Amino acid sequence: MNLELTVVYDNNAAEDFHAGWGFACLIQQEDTTLLFDTGWNGPALLENLKKVGIKPSDIDILILSHQHWDHIGGLSAILHNSDALEVYVPRAFSPNLKKEIARHAQLIEITKSRQVCKGVFTTGQLGNHIKEQSLVLQSEDGLYIITGCAHPGLGEIIDNAAKMGHVTGVLGGLHDFNDMGTLGQLSYIAAGHCTSHNDEIKRKYPEKFAYIYAGYSVDI
Repeated sequence: MNLELTVVYDNNAAEDFHAGWGFACLIQQEDTTLLFDTGWNGPALLENLKKVGIKPSDIDILILSHQHWDHIGGLSAILHNSDALEVYVPRAFSPNLKKEIARHAQLIEITKSRQVCKGVFTTGQLGNHIKEQSLVLQSEDGLYIITGCAHPGLGEIIDNAAKMGHVTGVLGGLHDFNDMGTLGQLSYIAAGHCTSHNDEIKRKYPEKFAYIYAGYSVDI
């Protein structure tokens, strides 16, 4: 199954895209469009989506990784411009935020791993202090993980995803990450936003590392 991944919010951006602290990734397959996180600035997110030909009403499913402002700041812009939207959040989200989401969309609270749509799964909420979910995408050459910040630790996220099959790659933020050995098992490493030691990762794995930015796109 072919999936097109496009980063639509990041600290860095291609020409004509808006940059800002945060992360959001568009996931498109034949009949479903998903958005993972919403960055910090709603108007900037909407402009970046417009650049890739997407209106908020085109989005079928929104997945929020964790309740930090740089990942949910654009939420209101999506909610108020969408139709029949499903929103997947960790159960640890605040009651008030969940109530507000439920006023505008179908709210789905996540604790354990489950399928979101064809070929797309959530890891369930992981971590102790900061509860966070990541996405696991099925492709012909293995599983790809999409992370918001990877606060629970990339090792724990990979171990969780590996229950579904071989993990091939990861895309997203890797906050405070410094365990280079964990990346050795991967064939594709695309990192940005809050990632620590980006340059060191690139030096160690130059053949499989990519810097991501708003406007970055890859097919898996």
